[in-house]
Amino acid sequence: MKSVYFNAFVGTASGVFKGVTAVEKCDLYVKNLDSLKTATNKNPITAMNWGDGFEEEVVIGYGSQLVKIYNLKTRSFTMAEEKKCGEGAIIGISRRNCVLLTAVESGLVKLWREGSDPLTINTGGPLERVRPSPHHSNIIATGGKENDLKLWDTQTGEQTFSAKNVRHDDLELRVPVWITDMAFILNTRKVAVTTRHGYVRLYDPSTCTRRPVVSVQVPEQALTCISCSSKEHHVIVGSGSGQMNLVDLRSRGLVMNKYKGFVGGIKAIACSEEEPYIASVSLDRHFRVHHLYTKELLLKEYMQSKLTCLLVRSNFDLTEPEREESGESSEERDKTKEEEKEKEESSSSDEAEEIFKNMPTVGEKRPKGTNLGKKKHKS
Repeated sequence: MKSVYFNAFVGTASGVFKGVTAVEKCDLYVKNLDSLKTATNKNPITAMNWGDGFEEEVVIGYGSQLVKIYNLKTRSFTMAEEKKCGEGAIIGISRRNCVLLTAVESGLVKLWREGSDPLTINTGGPLERVRPSPHHSNIIATGGKENDLKLWDTQTGEQTFSAKNVRHDDLELRVPVWITDMAFILNTRKVAVTTRHGYVRLYDPSTCTRRPVVSVQVPEQALTCISCSSKEHHVIVGSGSGQMNLVDLRSRGLVMNKYKGFVGGIKAIACSEEEPYIASVSLDRHFRVHHLYTKELLLKEYMQSKLTCLLVRSNFDLTEPEREESGESSEERDKTKEEEKEKEESSSSDEAEEIFKNMPTVGEKRPKGTNLGKKKHKS
């Protein structure tokens, strides 16, 4: 039997990799692309990216620094290896020209080349995110807590750009640095970043200045993710409190559209490069698609699992694809959903049991001077 065309992929906290077919005014088709038997909350999916320029492979990074490659043509995993590099979970991953890149929370980036020793890059501090440039195959961007934006050449391991912190505030105090995500602006050399303190900043490495050329604040929001939209010079940003905005990075910058419908913090955003669609996943376990201009919530689907990552095709749209028949019957899909639901419920109960087990025992000793439950009688 032929397989279904997936236009989006999500990763979960239990390590389940899912394929999604999103079509407007239709129920989402969701399929687990790996076995539920191997899923565990101790090894979540923490990063995903395309493994080639043709979007036929997906590279997946896990919390234990396990790396898998899923081939969309053969519908199978072609690689599953541990790529140890420093401490912490994988927070950035890519594969270009047979060179695999993994980046971990401790600040190390490692390039795994076939037939030669791996190249290690020390970025100078802890990392929140590492993104490869879609326009230059050998350029990556890094950033984290007190580790400002840097651009690196993966062929030589040399740093090509280092951002300079903004000037002191009105009280002449240093502004803290905490980069949470970054995005390369389409068809330019510019890089936009989000910060935990609610700022969206735009850097232009082609100029002589190292400070941001545009800096705009989304008030009272801790920004967690960013994605370039199909609208030129505009990005979509999401926050930990469940707010998503369109931000204009022209001139001095402007916070524009607010997209509603979120309950939990936004974990990841991905926009189509050609169509006005915004896909997102959040802590409330929902996959959503909004319209860029009308702000309408077009699709919303509960995904059973805690969602951590999102990847969509560059030509992502909601039109009905030339659907190929799937070898999976509706009964089998229902059975898969039931198995996943049972696994999520059991994992949640295990977590609760572990929390209660580790709670300290409250003693029964009463404080001095108290005489509860007894009345004093006058003699």
